[in-house]
Amino acid sequence: MKSNFISKKLFYLFWTLIITYLLLLLIGPRVPDNLQKEYCVRNFEINSYLGHSMNCDSADWMLNASDPSRLLDEESIRQPRPGLITTVHIVTYPLDFIFKIFGFFGDYPKKTEINLNYDQTEILYEKFHPRLIYLSYALVNFFIIILILKLAFEIFNLSIFNFRDYQQITAWLLIFLVFNNITNQFFWSPSTKLFNLLCGVFTIKYIIRIVEEKINHRELLIIFLVLGVSLLFYGVFIVSYSCLLFFYFFKNYKEDPLRSLSYILMFSVIFISPFLIWYAYIQSINSDFYFQVFREHNSVIWFIDLILKKEFGNAMLKFYDNSSFFISGFIKQYWFLILLFFTNISIFFKNINFSIKNSVVLASLFYFFIYTIFFSLVGYLPLNISAGLIVPILIIFIFIIKQNYKNCLRKKTFIITNAFTFFVFCIWSIQKFGPYS
Repeated sequence: MKSNFISKKLFYLFWTLIITYLLLLLIGPRVPDNLQKEYCVRNFEINSYLGHSMNCDSADWMLNASDPSRLLDEESIRQPRPGLITTVHIVTYPLDFIFKIFGFFGDYPKKTEINLNYDQTEILYEKFHPRLIYLSYALVNFFIIILILKLAFEIFNLSIFNFRDYQQITAWLLIFLVFNNITNQFFWSPSTKLFNLLCGVFTIKYIIRIVEEKINHRELLIIFLVLGVSLLFYGVFIVSYSCLLFFYFFKNYKEDPLRSLSYILMFSVIFISPFLIWYAYIQSINSDFYFQVFREHNSVIWFIDLILKKEFGNAMLKFYDNSSFFISGFIKQYWFLILLFFTNISIFFKNINFSIKNSVVLASLFYFFIYTIFFSLVGYLPLNISAGLIVPILIIFIFIIKQNYKNCLRKKTFIITNAFTFFVFCIWSIQKFGPYS
């Protein structure tokens, strides 16, 4: 009975800390008004104490969610990613209904004429009030946070719904998947960046299941369909597809190569089908499809061009520069966490058992490299993207601590010391400035 009572208290404390942390992120805005352009943010204030330095792309995400027909424009930069916009649009309907019952936002939908220049105007249609759209994005982001933690718990055979699992130190270390730079900037900024965290835990979990042969073909078909739909939300799920396909083939090709290849083809068709349907629909309307990453950022194309020109050395050199810059960007953000881990290991643990062949470690390391390779080829290397490497690194660190916890010296001192460090980290993380993109 006492154990159940403690477990429930820890459960409520865990989620209270997360919700409190997310709400405290609204203390701001953090960026001075004169630096908004430099840091690609737009400040808004709720009152004299609360506000946020919203990412400069967020306003466009909000406009698209209010009027998803904007995705059909010939040069819509959100065209390849309709998933989040459509989801938020749907979520806003019940919110709009509820608020209008109480007399709020009755002047929406509405059209506003905007002057583009001296002789051009644009009619801006908004189905919902921007505050409702913003609230919907926050609700969707909170659901993503829950899903991230659910998958992360399951990697360690825990459940977010089991009170007793909150007595495990593993659960409390996983909270760093929420307390990080991506959440700091993008929980309250409509964007797709939280999917970088979700992609990490999703991919690692299912790599482990493939390696440990705890998943059947029917389940894999569903997983690849989920990934295909997820691709409509954010392109990073190509990383998930690549990782799972590699490990599936690696585990099965020796037994029956032909059968393995046929399943790989089937998985690939299922994965790409949702995007191809959307692509064909847009093509039928515009006779074109707008890929911003290719047209404006030359993503991947730069590498192919250099290879076709037989400039293999330049291609590899630029790829090395991109990947080293990407990894160093991660280290600059999380050197303290890395240092804290090794300090803990050296002070509180003895006889560390660690094997790179373990499925958790193997899955995490593989994801680390594929995620890095993907964005190095894309050529998009901001700090808020490289911060996604916190997922595999954190999972490896937690796994090592969990596996060796029985060898921990002075466990009470270990818990108290790290609880205090965790508190200091949270305060610093909440109030710190940036990084912004």
